[in-house]
Amino acid sequence: MAKKELKNGGEFNLLQCDLILADGVLHNLTAAIIGLTIFENIGQFTITGTISIQDSYNLASLGPIIGQEYLRLKIATPNLSGGENTIDFTKNPLMIIAVDDRENVGNGVQVTTMSFCSREFILNQQARVRRTLVGSYSEIVQMMLKTDLDSDKAMNIQPSADNKKINAPNIKPLDVISIATNKAISRKYNDATYFFWESTSGFNFKTLGDMYSEEPVMTYESTVAGTRTKNGVKDIMAELGTIEAYTITSSPDTVYNYAAGIFSSELLVHDVISKSYKKHTYKYSDNFFKEQHLGPTPLAITDPDGKSVSSHPSAQYLKPTVGIGGDQGFEDEYYQYTYSGNELNTLQSRRSQLAMLNSGLQLSINVVGTTIVKAGDIVKIIIPSVAAYQTTKNEPEDMLYNGKFLVKNLRHDFLIGENKHTMSMNVIKDAMGKLT
Repeated sequence: MAKKELKNGGEFNLLQCDLILADGVLHNLTAAIIGLTIFENIGQFTITGTISIQDSYNLASLGPIIGQEYLRLKIATPNLSGGENTIDFTKNPLMIIAVDDRENVGNGVQVTTMSFCSREFILNQQARVRRTLVGSYSEIVQMMLKTDLDSDKAMNIQPSADNKKINAPNIKPLDVISIATNKAISRKYNDATYFFWESTSGFNFKTLGDMYSEEPVMTYESTVAGTRTKNGVKDIMAELGTIEAYTITSSPDTVYNYAAGIFSSELLVHDVISKSYKKHTYKYSDNFFKEQHLGPTPLAITDPDGKSVSSHPSAQYLKPTVGIGGDQGFEDEYYQYTYSGNELNTLQSRRSQLAMLNSGLQLSINVVGTTIVKAGDIVKIIIPSVAAYQTTKNEPEDMLYNGKFLVKNLRHDFLIGENKHTMSMNVIKDAMGKLT
């Protein structure tokens, strides 16, 4: 049974861990498991991870474990209200894909480490889509998950705007989803920054605008050890929200920003039938306030010469088309482009916003584990100002690395012997707060 109330940050109960071999024989690994790691990433289709077990029976060879096994897993973490949150892969088991390491630790015992992933990723390797798909890209994504990948997991799919008719050319379901991710345009925000990923709570198909509009699910603050008490008693919320270690991993790179077309770009669209072309210019300084960002202030406005960073198109894209505005993604059976789209209107903005995720304000933080936070969530970060000399305003917090951040990727580590759940996160923001 799970604890009824959280007493210490990072507590969890391993309720079920079963390995089902290829011949259908079930082995309960609950008492044998040593460590478990789960990875979530908004740039990764499904979750992955590793599990280490103490093997006294040489199960890896006698089973044998050959990378085609099911893993049923259920972990419950108590919360302050007396309930519990769960990571539950019993109804939709994970799949072992490889035995990574077997180490003899003495006394007839070996530690076996295995890699796993979601079942949908394995099914994707076996399936092909060769039929006409009709509907919006978000509807097509849902169709791929339910029909072609046989998934009944929870799905958080934000509606897209365009209706499509696609003749899928014998490709994998996740390839169809990848195309939809690259081309879909949000019905709500009219942006083309969709991501498709799986977290421990299910599948997601959302734009940056959808993610940025959410309120923070947790506030993390870098504090001094020994101060996490309230009236002399351990403050559990303060413990859960404490940044145990952090590293500033990235700040804007001017050369990359220009080369990637973040600040400005030019798109030349050439119609091969009429022999005409149109030129589209994107300017970061003009479009920033029309787009969704994690702050009200751009990361760059002017260069050292006082000119706008968007003064000169620094990247150029060339795109041939058959009929200006035609959707080059798919053809019908007569080799005609079935529907028109407005991909050309969002191509430059999409590339700018996605590139900023590699050149924004990034932090790597280590915190106490909780199942509340997932990849794609928004968290609030509070980092102290580190300075030997203070300004007249005596700012207690860092002026840049504070406020709302997007959880780009997340690593859960469950240390079974210590009954401790820890998390390592990479968080990012693409804008600054209000300048004072």
